[in-house]
Amino acid sequence: MEDFRMKLFEAVYESGSFTKAAGVLGISQPAVSQNISELEKSAGCSLFARAGGRVSVTPQGEIFHRFARKVNSAYHDMDAVFCTKLPAGSSFRIYADPPARHYLMHDVLSSLGILYPDCGFVLSDMQEGADICIMSTPSCQSGCLVSSFYVLPPDHFLSKVIRPMISSILE
Repeated sequence: MEDFRMKLFEAVYESGSFTKAAGVLGISQPAVSQNISELEKSAGCSLFARAGGRVSVTPQGEIFHRFARKVNSAYHDMDAVFCTKLPAGSSFRIYADPPARHYLMHDVLSSLGILYPDCGFVLSDMQEGADICIMSTPSCQSGCLVSSFYVLPPDHFLSKVIRPMISSILE
């Protein structure tokens, strides 16, 4: 899943060129120009300044970029959660430390059960032998105690599903 115009915006932003962005995306340069123009019309402002074949980001484009990154990240997270296929009949053991168990696991296990009804997910009391571990680390931000949650090992295919779930639960 993706919003092509956001992907296109990012390609122009990163490359600094409509032509280079077209090459990266495998489309024509006029298609890039047309899509960016439509995006600017929708946004109600110029996102890029064009002069002598050069492209630079406007101050509005810099602000737009912050939002575009979040949109693209959300699409990536949706892909991870909704497009990951787990083998039917698979069973996974998940260990969560006490804060993660208290604050997250009901919602995580419920979501996993809904999305992957043909798989089993068991909350383990022991870290050893678990497929995935959800760990918390406390930090002090603005005078408040806040926990950050990590899914380990980060390269496990289930990690890319659980991380965005945790983010959505915490929002």
